[in-house]
Amino acid sequence: MNYFYVVCPVGADPSFSQKRTVLEELASELGLQPFFPLQRRNTFTLTVAKEDIQGAKFVLADLSLERPSCYFELGLAQALGATCFIIAKIGTAVHQIGNESNVAFYSDLEQYRSKVFDILSAGAAL
Repeated sequence: MNYFYVVCPVGADPSFSQKRTVLEELASELGLQPFFPLQRRNTFTLTVAKEDIQGAKFVLADLSLERPSCYFELGLAQALGATCFIIAKIGTAVHQIGNESNVAFYSDLEQYRSKVFDILSAGAAL
């Protein structure tokens, strides 16, 4: 499976279902598949998360809403040496990550789609 690992707020993000649709549509166009960990696994375990991240082509992390679990997963991916692309809604304070200057900020769902397309295109080329 040619997948990318998705780190994002799910239950806390009222826009999650719209963002998921965007990710699925754009990924399909580029021959990729988004991997949403908690939709594939019943529970989170460090061992399985490491395996899933290492099997991914890259990681896409949305740090909007500043969820601690998202920071944990991103930190794990960075520590494992995964290629990570990071996005966040404008106004999000970004805390202690590698490559903070490379965060792609978006203002609305239309701009989210554009930023995600650019990221998935770059990731597909890896």
